[in-house]
Amino acid sequence: MGYVERKWGVSDWEIVPYKTDMKCFKIVKSRSENTCKQCKKTIPSKSYMYSSDYIKFCLICGEAFSHKAVKGYEKIIKYIKDNQKILEKNRDKWEAQNTIVLL
Repeated sequence: MGYVERKWGVSDWEIVPYKTDMKCFKIVKSRSENTCKQCKKTIPSKSYMYSSDYIKFCLICGEAFSHKAVKGYEKIIKYIKDNQKILEKNRDKWEAQNTIVLL
């Protein structure tokens, strides 16, 4: 999915997606004949497909995969939001316990 990174001289952290993970959502024109990883259909040369370095999908399977990816990312976002709600409920208690531990 990605990694957490902090750039030099900047105090904020950010999530950076792996470039190899993002390439599979890119539509490119094929240079040679390929095979779709999902349906095993032959993708002719000079036709469009979803492609990364190793994963190649025909347009139909690639579109279905992109919809699944959106649903997967929505689950991740929901998980993060749920954890934020838990933090808001327990923030005072947890900060008090952290203060006691530091003593």
